Amino acid sequence: MKDIVLLLLVILLPDLLIGQVNVKNGTLKKNKREVEVSFDVQTTKADLKSRYRMTLTPYLLNGTDTAWLSPIIVYGPVKYKRERQERFLADGSRWELRNDEMLRGESMSYRAVIPYEKWMRVASLRLDRKVDGCGCNCYDGTQEVMGKTPIYIPPVPVITRVEDIPSKYEVKEASKRWTFREKEMRIIFPVSRTELHEDRYGNKAVLDEIMTAIEKLREQQKYHFSGVEISGFASPEGGLALNTRLGQKRAERLKEYIQGRMPDLSNDDFYLINGIENWEGLRHLVEASDMKYRDEVLRVLDMPLEQGRKSQLMRLYGGEPYRYMLKNFYPELRNACYISLIYDELTDKGANAINATVELVRSGKYREALKMLKPWERDDRAFNAIGVCLMMLEREEEAVVWFEKALKAGHVEAEKNLNQVK
Repeated sequence: MKDIVLLLLVILLPDLLIGQVNVKNGTLKKNKREVEVSFDVQTTKADLKSRYRMTLTPYLLNGTDTAWLSPIIVYGPVKYKRERQERFLADGSRWELRNDEMLRGESMSYRAVIPYEKWMRVASLRLDRKVDGCGCNCYDGTQEVMGKTPIYIPPVPVITRVEDIPSKYEVKEASKRWTFREKEMRIIFPVSRTELHEDRYGNKAVLDEIMTAIEKLREQQKYHFSGVEISGFASPEGGLALNTRLGQKRAERLKEYIQGRMPDLSNDDFYLINGIENWEGLRHLVEASDMKYRDEVLRVLDMPLEQGRKSQLMRLYGGEPYRYMLKNFYPELRNACYISLIYDELTDKGANAINATVELVRSGKYREALKMLKPWERDDRAFNAIGVCLMMLEREEEAVVWFEKALKAGHVEAEKNLNQVK
């Protein structure tokens, strides 16, 4: 019996089966968080016999994912008249075709809008055909309207670098030393004296550069000026007591000079170090020279001070190297020596992080950028950047929230992004 039924279906179906319905002008377009599907349908007598009705159901397909759209109903003339008669007899109503219904031989411009899902980035558009009438409800096949078509077109992110906010500054690196043009900033004093001569020994140029650097450090918001460190030294040829007094007094003279030119600097802005005898400076000069007996002098300079370093230098080779150093090196060591400006370098870490993510976004590294922004979710300057990352990751509903927060905080660039997803 089953074989007889199947045979009858095979015999009957050829009268119902139709060719491809004429469908043209198909489009698939993503608009914000929706997909618009449109096409034109034109039917002819060859498409459907008069006593039948055809249901055309469009659907999007990508792999195993499918989204069914609202169907189109096409009536043959006899089927349409019979349907109207049956409804009138049933309730007296006059039945008219809806917008999604048409008579055979007519045309229709179809349009449907469905929520966008990620799997729809690339999808095909197909029509499922079913025919019913005269006791038959038959599947009539499927036809492809559009092959694999890119639906998702990435939005164009609007993201800009942000400015530092001084109130958000924090220490990036503490107790840095200002870099001058010269490696060592030294003020030279007369032998065994503590008077500071501004117009001698090249002191004026050094002092002017120190003043300029202090002003610059105090003016720039990205620096926190901590103070002036002055290390007072004397050359090693004098006695220890004299050198101790000279080192201290020379540092004090330089401090007084700077305060005279900048009265608002307090004593707390200065760090005075009495280096006493500048043995380190002497060793540096000897090592950098080609003096006679250089290596022997260095060995003596490397001896502990309590082993008579000074007396051994004076006796070494009858005092010849010592006299050479008195003439060529020691004058350089009679100074207030090293002057350093101490400061903390400040930074706006939030601005740095946000600006770094701008470059990541421009490189398409949205997940990495979003992770970097996580610690700055309370900084309103990050709101638009977070929204951009979410938008480009197709997390559009979340992106809308951040764009709206950014707009509320006054970041107008978020509006262009919001208009692309909302």
